[in-house]
Amino acid sequence: MNLDDDLFAQTRDRLAFIDSLVQQARALDDDEELDADEAFSRRARAGELGRDWQVLQGRIDLGETSRSAVFDGSDDSVEAENVRAVAREGVGVFADDARAIAEEEGEPDPVAELQRERERLLARGAALRARLSDLIDPSEGMPR
Repeated sequence: MNLDDDLFAQTRDRLAFIDSLVQQARALDDDEELDADEAFSRRARAGELGRDWQVLQGRIDLGETSRSAVFDGSDDSVEAENVRAVAREGVGVFADDARAIAEEEGEPDPVAELQRERERLLARGAALRARLSDLIDPSEGMPR
C-alpha cells in the first residue's frame, strides 16, 4: 500500500468515525425529545399542569386531538382555548421582559424585530408561491 492509499484509508476511517458520532448525537437528541414529550404527557395526566391539560392529555391519548391541534387552534374545545389563553399571557410577559432588557442594554425592541422578520418571510413566501404558480400551467398542472 502506498502513501496515497494509506491517507485515503485513514480519511475514510475518520469520516466513518465522525459519521458514527453524528448518528449517536442524533439518537441522543431524539431520545431526549421523546423523554421530554413523555415527561410532559405524564405530568399532564397527573394534573400537574392543571385541569385543562389533564383533560386535553386524556383526549390526546384517545387520539381525539393532538398538542399541535391545541396550539394551532384546530382544537376548539374550552380546555384548548384556556391553554392558548394562558400561553398568550406567558408570551406577553416574556415579550415585556425581553423589551425591558433590550431597553436597559440600549438594544432595539426584539419583539418589533421579530415582527419585521416575520413579515419579511411571509412576503418572501408569497413571492415564491407566485413565481411557482407562474411556472406551472394551471390547466395541466405541468411546467410550461
